[in-house]
Amino acid sequence: MENLFSLMVEAVEKLRSYGKDKPILIIHHDDADGLCSAAIIKKALEREGFQAKTICLEKLFPEVIKSLHREEGKIYVYTDIGSAHATKISEENKSKNLTIILDHHDFTPSKDPMVYNLNPEVFGVSGEREASGATVSYFFAKRLNRQNMDLAHLAIIGSAEIPGVLSGLNREALKDALKQKLIEVSRSRFGEDYKILRLGKPQSYKRFSTMFSILGSVGYYTGGPEKGIKACLEGLDEETENLIAKLEEKRRKANQKMMERLRGEGLNQLKNVQWFHAYDNFRDMGTKVIGSFCSYLSFQQKIVNPEKYVVGIMYMQPNIPNFGSLNMNYVKVSARTPKRLGLLVEKGGKPPLSKILPEACEKFGGFGDGHSVAASGVFLRGEEKNFVKVFDGLAEGLG
Repeated sequence: MENLFSLMVEAVEKLRSYGKDKPILIIHHDDADGLCSAAIIKKALEREGFQAKTICLEKLFPEVIKSLHREEGKIYVYTDIGSAHATKISEENKSKNLTIILDHHDFTPSKDPMVYNLNPEVFGVSGEREASGATVSYFFAKRLNRQNMDLAHLAIIGSAEIPGVLSGLNREALKDALKQKLIEVSRSRFGEDYKILRLGKPQSYKRFSTMFSILGSVGYYTGGPEKGIKACLEGLDEETENLIAKLEEKRRKANQKMMERLRGEGLNQLKNVQWFHAYDNFRDMGTKVIGSFCSYLSFQQKIVNPEKYVVGIMYMQPNIPNFGSLNMNYVKVSARTPKRLGLLVEKGGKPPLSKILPEACEKFGGFGDGHSVAASGVFLRGEEKNFVKVFDGLAEGLG
């Protein structure tokens, strides 16, 4: 990790050279990892005297990249998002703006010296198992100022999306959190759990992850991401907990309705793919909910074929809070691998989602990104049936 840390130091020095009178825009993802990442960087920058604003994105649309990087002399920090589009960002940026990407997803290379792609994956370390976006953001913040070690617990919450005992860079953040007495570790025959001590009532990092993801995704169009960042830094108050409960119930009802439909109708079956269209079932929620539902669905053995990719599609709204409306009308697609298929993917016996889903999306006016066993993207509405046919062929290796 020394090469990554050295590049972080270089990016910190470049950031400091701009002075503190220039506002910084933080672009972040809408799940718990994205909210924790943004909270870490926002707090770290404000401690240094910078002014920082945030925009929460479900996906990093090319037209958003183009709009932002049309400017000149700006500072952008992408957290838990951006690495998959580092080449596109570089092409649009043309060294006009200092751009720092703090991410752990599969990446494309930066071709602009002013675009710092700070991602363990770039240096051969797995972002699926050993680093979350929040952990990468935390170590950047630590290099900005060691005072930011008091944010280590947010790296742990961000890492909750990675199954199993924390390892790699996440484990290093865990050590810092323990030193700062921000968490407690408990061990049982089921593994380790990490109780967060700083955000109100001590609770498991997994529960905090769930709550923040609900705020960011289910509450995407009603100020949820901003409330989530505030809760990351100030703790959960009664009003926010009540809001989370309300949003969680809204999602539960939508999930239940969707599951009842699938139990009755079944999934649409192709040779390598089993898929469904949610249409407006998750209306007024952020599109992250379709990915969460696909993850849940992939474990439902009675209705899911364990050797086929699970694909879910939903309609999405064209507006991005605090940014504006998109020019095109998209649908969101999420894909997951059931456990048996996931093992085949890891052994190289089946293609990774991080390769075939973006490729399929690009054929229909969209784009995608993610990990080998979990990925998502968007493509033009109306192309759903054509998309799944192409995806099925790519899953067979016929691309």
